[in-house]
Amino acid sequence: MLATNVRLENLHPLIYTSLTFIQQAKILHKENSNISEKLQSFGSFICDNININRFPPSSTIQTNDSFDIYRKNTLEKYCGIVPIPRSDWENAKTYTEKDMAFVIFTAASFFHTRATATRDTWLSRITNYYFLSATPYPYLPVTVVPGAGEDKLSNMKKLFYGLQIIYQQQMKLSLTNRQKWFYIAGCDTFILPHHLLKRLDGLDYTKPILLGGHSGHHPCLGEINPKITVEFPSGGAGFFFSMKLLEIMQPNLTNFVDNVWPSTSEISDVALTCLAAQLGVRITRQVGFWAFPPEATLRGDGRLQFHKEAEPNNYHYVSPDEMYALDEFYVNQHMDRLIKDRNWNELVKFTRRFVSSHYELLRKKRRECTLPKVGNETKLSAN
Repeated sequence: MLATNVRLENLHPLIYTSLTFIQQAKILHKENSNISEKLQSFGSFICDNININRFPPSSTIQTNDSFDIYRKNTLEKYCGIVPIPRSDWENAKTYTEKDMAFVIFTAASFFHTRATATRDTWLSRITNYYFLSATPYPYLPVTVVPGAGEDKLSNMKKLFYGLQIIYQQQMKLSLTNRQKWFYIAGCDTFILPHHLLKRLDGLDYTKPILLGGHSGHHPCLGEINPKITVEFPSGGAGFFFSMKLLEIMQPNLTNFVDNVWPSTSEISDVALTCLAAQLGVRITRQVGFWAFPPEATLRGDGRLQFHKEAEPNNYHYVSPDEMYALDEFYVNQHMDRLIKDRNWNELVKFTRRFVSSHYELLRKKRRECTLPKVGNETKLSAN
């Protein structure tokens, strides 16, 4: 017989004897306590401990694009402007991201700037969307609205003709694949879909609903009787309408833009609200819709009003550079909250989606980008 002095507790750390069980339990308790202490002290990745680099600086490459330099020069300013919720994340209760489609106005002159910035940032993690323009461009891609034009007045035809196209496309899908909600916005609107989705909690998409915020009042124009003034949701901030509202508007869309609304008016958000009002639907107001970028919102609305809702839905008039900055800021903020909550399932889900979308975007960039011309070889001098 083989003689050995191997003891049971040395065979595998998970095979416990009565003696080692107590020892392992103490180790696990200590490790859990250390993790808990780290989580207790965990703050905002961007806004806390601002004098400490998050990543080692390169000793071989000089760049202003590193995270820590960009954080200092660009991202930190938002810490004193926007609300910073640090924990207690809750998912939307009624709908998921794939239940809505984003309908985004754009124009050929914005394809390489605003529209690409939108596609590269928050929209890269969205399942269903439409870019509406009169000019084809496969890299976004664009849903072409023939004859709409590309000037400011074109928004009317892009919206009304575009919704007709979208409705026809939706009807070709099975019931399970159709979207329940549609969100209208411009290509200079930065959107936080995980916040926005909560505004639909408890609402029934099978009822005609127009939902938005940051609203105004305007008289309906053109051949509309009786003459009424409507409260309309800000088109800059964006607004929702249900599939049922699209269904009942659909037979009237073309006639409304061609024969009812003045051809000299570009206020498409008012026009759509007036059509909805003719069908008996008025705005449902919700919080968190903002018509300007963060800094202008703070200046115009004041900190108390701006911070009343900790989870903004959007910002409008956002430049391409700021679109990238806001996306990086809010991605980190969302991860901060999930880590603080120890919501590991949601953190893994969010991270996997982010990484997958990142590489999908790189594949698109690889096909569409023309790199700068390579220069000439550097040779030794003749001296």
